[in-house]
Amino acid sequence: MSQVISEASPLLAELTGLFFISIAITGLIIYTDITFHDKYVKFLISECYAENQDKICTDYREQEGLPSNAQMEIGDPYWKILTIQPIILSIAFAGFRALTITIRHRKITGLRVFMIILWGLVPFLLFYFGSIDVFYYVGRTMEIPDQLNWLNNAGIFKYTKTFGTDPLNVERSDLLFTFGLGVIFIAVLFFIAVKMYENSGLKSFV
Repeated sequence: MSQVISEASPLLAELTGLFFISIAITGLIIYTDITFHDKYVKFLISECYAENQDKICTDYREQEGLPSNAQMEIGDPYWKILTIQPIILSIAFAGFRALTITIRHRKITGLRVFMIILWGLVPFLLFYFGSIDVFYYVGRTMEIPDQLNWLNNAGIFKYTKTFGTDPLNVERSDLLFTFGLGVIFIAVLFFIAVKMYENSGLKSFV
């Protein structure tokens, strides 16, 4: 094992850096989202209940083309932005890794293509598999609710919610299971990268 670590140390250093950079940037985005959600979106949704026809609520509903009694739908623009963020972040990460290969005039190999894909997948998997919700509660030192119904039809949760005691609703255990599954996927991808690196015969950075 020590020999494998020694031989693959350049790649392991990159993978470690990739993981922590992804965590840091994802955490920063999540912190921004938490602040924006709690101070604006959550407040607007709670204030603009169906019966509330104050000007601020009616104007916003009209602006977004929502029904006059819409409440939860008020948060839709916020959720749409959240779905775009991981895609943009993944493209940026993959593009950066591709740029490093281009700048160094490295030959395109299967390992280097895999590394480009890997750089794009890691932040995407962190987002897609529930890091936003886990970090939201951890960052606020709050207990995760027993049920998280707003995730029932969100991405991968449409499928992983069936593993809990209530197959129709996302529960705390479903969220933690999904987040853990994402981390496992990342670990598997890292393992594949290490094996590809060993087979490539490289002794330096990819």
